[in-house]
Amino acid sequence: MTPRPDGTLRRALRRLPRPPSLDRGRAVRALLAFALAFGSVTAVAGVEYGAFAAMGCYLDAYGNRDPYPRRATLTALLTGGFVLSFFAASLAAGHTWAMVAVLSLVAVAATLFVDTLDLSGPGGYFVVLVAALGAFLPPADPAEAAVRSGLVGLGAACAWLFGTIGTLTSPHRPEQRAASTALKDVAAFARAAAGAGPGPPDGPLADARQRACASLHRAWTALDETRPGWRRRGPDALRLALHTLLTRLEGVLEVVEDSLCEDGAPVPGPWPRLLLDTAGQVRAGRVPDPWPGPAAAPGGPAPCAATAPWPAPLPPRRRPGDEVRRLYAPSSPFPAVALRVGLAVAGGTTIAALVPVLHPAWVAVGAAAALQGGPWRRPTWRSGWRLAGTVLGVGLTAAAFHSYEPGVWVTVALASAGHALYRGLPRSSLFVRTMLSTPVALLIADAATLGRPGLGDLATYRLLDVSLGLALGMATTLLVRGIPVRRVRAAVQGAVAATAAALLDRLRTGSADPRSLGKAWEALAALWTMYAAVPAEEIRTTRTAAQLWPTLLALRRLLAWNLLAPPGLLGPGEADRTGAYLDALSTAAGAGLPGSPEIRAALPSPSLPGHPDLARRLADLHRALASSPPAITGRRRRGGHLWRRVLRRR
Repeated sequence: MTPRPDGTLRRALRRLPRPPSLDRGRAVRALLAFALAFGSVTAVAGVEYGAFAAMGCYLDAYGNRDPYPRRATLTALLTGGFVLSFFAASLAAGHTWAMVAVLSLVAVAATLFVDTLDLSGPGGYFVVLVAALGAFLPPADPAEAAVRSGLVGLGAACAWLFGTIGTLTSPHRPEQRAASTALKDVAAFARAAAGAGPGPPDGPLADARQRACASLHRAWTALDETRPGWRRRGPDALRLALHTLLTRLEGVLEVVEDSLCEDGAPVPGPWPRLLLDTAGQVRAGRVPDPWPGPAAAPGGPAPCAATAPWPAPLPPRRRPGDEVRRLYAPSSPFPAVALRVGLAVAGGTTIAALVPVLHPAWVAVGAAAALQGGPWRRPTWRSGWRLAGTVLGVGLTAAAFHSYEPGVWVTVALASAGHALYRGLPRSSLFVRTMLSTPVALLIADAATLGRPGLGDLATYRLLDVSLGLALGMATTLLVRGIPVRRVRAAVQGAVAATAAALLDRLRTGSADPRSLGKAWEALAALWTMYAAVPAEEIRTTRTAAQLWPTLLALRRLLAWNLLAPPGLLGPGEADRTGAYLDALSTAAGAGLPGSPEIRAALPSPSLPGHPDLARRLADLHRALASSPPAITGRRRRGGHLWRRVLRRR
């Protein structure tokens, strides 16, 4: 009989990282698209042309978390970007400064397009990859370049087709998954708050609160992004039910956050389990109606209903004109991010064209890879894990193909399987994704060059070229600052001013104004974007994100009160006095970052209304703008020691 492990061993095993979960549906779609494009073109025109179709399949990296109507439109536009960038880069091949100009412009334009439109995916990384491969291939005449570009478009079209085919079977799946995740995270926060009792959240409770707020924000964003197509026929029953569900979930989150106050009521015990049950139903496609969760809990307060009619102006409204204006807004982080990526790609392209490296495209792509990634992932973190994954991927490829050169269909099969596996892994598994993508890139490059110089030599130079590119990307972070402080300050001031305007309309008219409330949610969404983007552009951990979070949380609670509270709470005189105080807060918010001496000197004396709930939220905003964040002691979890994060209890 096998002895059972003792308690110490069980605790140690629980601390080990869980294997990354595989999105089987996405993996199957990626496999079918890649195999169809790569295999069909290979069968007709040869493997060297099939490699161009395989490059176009990298489009499936984008839009996975976006609702289907928005995903279909934006990825179709990005398909045109793939084709045009590859064609322009192919015409510039062989001319060093033309390649530098084209690849730099492609990097800037792709980064601005993907980030400004908030299309889920790795920024402009794969657009740069496809263009760089075209630029560093042997020069081709316009007719040949057009044929290759058409094959890239064919591969991208296959990826687009399989990426949007889910709209025929489960058209609401992205919104349902986002709502289900929000329910789970709010349930986790409710459970943690019930066990902690009154007091300021800290440690795991603060992390649970942050995840709950962020997940609910993403769920509202996913639901709101489906609205532009409903102007004529209106929303369907399922999206209306999701809207009601999320509105009431806002009320649940309010009750849980109020329980942390000294005079707050405790969280009812059945709430976390009921929220989890509801999350499972939503994920399975069954949105419960009427609400079976906390509203039905015995002894618990029922969440409030929204005061604004459908569609309520919740974060953020997505219109093409609004997105273009966001690009030029003083509070947008994207111009600074795109400039840094463009300079890194220009440096990598120049060095790759002048230094005798085997596959120069990988130098430029490595420079872009160091600067492209998801939120909360600093360049040092991304570069370290990408380099480690590349080393292991190169080692596995060199060992497997040291004395064996795969045939045409073995190449197609292995590349398709590897592509499907790393597409199915979550974004957080950067090391495993890089390890799997490295053999795929080597197989495609080997196919495009007809087996010259061989996979073994190609793997060795892949490691050298990517390492050089990552080093160039890190050097760019040292030479070019990330997001300027003035843009961070503009995002804070814009969110405070828009929230103050929405509250003023509420206090003066007695009810929430949909237009001003919608603008306030948009400004808050811009502050969320800034809050997520700042750490991703910092080479060292700073306190900027920590300075933004209390203000972001206080503004969100004010807007939730504006949406959920009953009308007509304050008298005319008290409303005017509170309005003057809000105007003074808006002016002071532009003096500096939250917690800075400049903003503390500009803040007015608190002038709070008689309503206790609104007074507490305004006091939280005043405190968030005035208080300095805690000093950084040691290494933080999101930017600290890698092994501490690996061994952290999940």
